[in-house]
Amino acid sequence: MGLSDAKLKYFADYVKKEIGIIYGPEVYFQLEQRLEKIATYLGLTSAEDVYHKAVVEGIVGDFKQYLLDIATNNETSFFRDPKVFDAIQQFLLPALQKDHPHAFSYRIWCAAASFGQEPYSVAMLVHEFLKKNPNHPRIEIIATDIADHALKRCKEARFSQLEIQRGLSAIRLVQYFTKDEEGYWLLNPEIKKLVDFKKQNLLDSFGSLGTFNLVLCRHVLIYQDAEKKKEIVQRMERSIVSKGYLVLGGSESAMGLSTELNQLAEYGAIFYQKKT
Repeated sequence: MGLSDAKLKYFADYVKKEIGIIYGPEVYFQLEQRLEKIATYLGLTSAEDVYHKAVVEGIVGDFKQYLLDIATNNETSFFRDPKVFDAIQQFLLPALQKDHPHAFSYRIWCAAASFGQEPYSVAMLVHEFLKKNPNHPRIEIIATDIADHALKRCKEARFSQLEIQRGLSAIRLVQYFTKDEEGYWLLNPEIKKLVDFKKQNLLDSFGSLGTFNLVLCRHVLIYQDAEKKKEIVQRMERSIVSKGYLVLGGSESAMGLSTELNQLAEYGAIFYQKKT
C-alpha cells in the first residue's frame, strides 16, 4: 500500500516552499516514485520510512538535498526548441555589441541548467560566433541549478548516446565530442571551459551572480504558482542590463509579470527585451 494523499501532500508542500515546484494530486504518483528512490539512497525500505524519518528527524542535511534534487524535472535536450537557438545565433549574439558597443565583455545566464545540454548548446553557438568575429569582446556563460546531482552531470559534460541523439546535429557531434571506452560522448574542453556552473535556487536572492546581457530561464515557470512566477521574473528583470534580453520556454510568458520588459519576435522565437 502506498503513501496516503495526506503524507504525499506533506512532501509536496515542502518542495513548493523550498524551490517553488508544484506537485498537484494528479502527479502524486510521480512524487511517490521519487520518494521510493530517496528510500534507496538513504538505506530505507519504502516511501513510508522516508515519511517517518521526515516527521521524526526533520528534512535536513543529505536528506534535504536528496529530496530537492529528485523533485526537480531534468527533462532537457541539446538545442531544445531550435527556433530559439536560431534567434540566439542570428539576432541576440550580434545584438550584444550593438546594444552596448563599449562593453569589455558580455554575460549570459542559463538558469535551471539541468544536465548541461542548454548551456553547452549556447557555448557552441558562442564559440562559432566568436570564431567568425575574432575582435568581439569576451562572452561569459554562467549556468545554475539547484540540484547537486545535475550540477555534477553538467561539470562532467559526459552524455549517453540517447542524450546525444536528442537535438545535436551530426556535424556538431563530430566537431565537439569524442567517444570514451564506455560508449559515452565527452564534450571537447574548448567548449566545456566556456561555461561556469554555480548552485542557485531561483527562490533565493541571485544578486551575487551579477548582471547579464542575456538570460535563459526556459521551462521553469510552468512549475511555479502565479506568485512565484512574478517574483522570479521581476528579480531576473533586475539582473538584466538595460536593453538586455530574457528568453522563456515556448509555453511561458512574461506578460502580466513585468512592466519593464517588451516582447519581441525574431526568427520565429518570442523573447523579451528590458526597457532602457
